[in-house]
Amino acid sequence: MRGLIKVHKEDAPIRPVVSWRNAPGYKLAKMLIKVLSTHTPLPFTYNVKNTVQLMDDLLKISQEHLMKFVSFHVSNTYTNIPTGELIVILSDSCNKNNVDEMTKKEIIKITQTLINQNYFQFQDTIYLQKEGLAMGAPTSSLPSEFYLQNMENTTIPELLKNTSKVTSDMLTTSSWYT
Repeated sequence: MRGLIKVHKEDAPIRPVVSWRNAPGYKLAKMLIKVLSTHTPLPFTYNVKNTVQLMDDLLKISQEHLMKFVSFHVSNTYTNIPTGELIVILSDSCNKNNVDEMTKKEIIKITQTLINQNYFQFQDTIYLQKEGLAMGAPTSSLPSEFYLQNMENTTIPELLKNTSKVTSDMLTTSSWYT
């Protein structure tokens, strides 16, 4: 286990990260990521690579009088991903990408198996993470990106549409949030 210091937080708390290299599902997890990347590519429409790209994108947007920009920060991303919803999102993504039924079932089954392997040992005690995705697991980053992109394309636009004075033009601008 190692700790990542969260320098951007007050009092610089430490987030524990467990290495999956020796976990029974490590090779299966690496294979799943390759299969997901191959069969269900993500568009990464709203992602920015760095601050320079973000600033360049923001400068390209013409500013209107009542325009609002929204920035979202997800707290404890991996551990807050609802795994039940994630399975539905992965299934939908397989359907949208015309993944054959057998491959889809295997993707879902392997994902569920790996999600349930959220256990780790620290000193002489074994712990089980009951919710979310494991920090340090190779299966956490891509599935969390599936969940976040689903939010970006479904829930967040609906929230913004229902917010006062948000125009449809703002919702169609690709850089309306980061």
